[in-house]
Amino acid sequence: MKVKGYRGSLSLDNVKELAKNGIYIFNAMSIVGKEHLEYAYIKAEEYFRRKKNIAKNFHIEMMLILTGRRQIKDAIKLTDVKNANSIGAISDKNFEIKLKRDDTVLECTEEKLKYLGIKKIGDNPCDLAFENSAMLYLER
Repeated sequence: MKVKGYRGSLSLDNVKELAKNGIYIFNAMSIVGKEHLEYAYIKAEEYFRRKKNIAKNFHIEMMLILTGRRQIKDAIKLTDVKNANSIGAISDKNFEIKLKRDDTVLECTEEKLKYLGIKKIGDNPCDLAFENSAMLYLER
């Protein structure tokens, strides 16, 4: 699995075209670490395999998992690349995007936690993003 961060933005049409080729793009503000994006990918695969998915589209299912939201419109709003200045991308194959590569945009920050509505609690608040995703699973 390949996970990469980039500075810059892409059009919605570019994002859709990449998704058709198995490359999934998200606003980097919705990603609190490389492991978070990998987790969303693996869980989306599992949900589709077990027929426990909420969304009909794999890309949107990943958005739900990344944000810990049940409502598709809320997840899309948080992961939307429309106003993003950095993005995260994942695929099961190697890929390149014509933007400046910068994996630091994937790192967990307090700003990202606030963006996702996660209150900073405990020694490792970045783990709370995984807990939000796990709670979504329990509701299925």
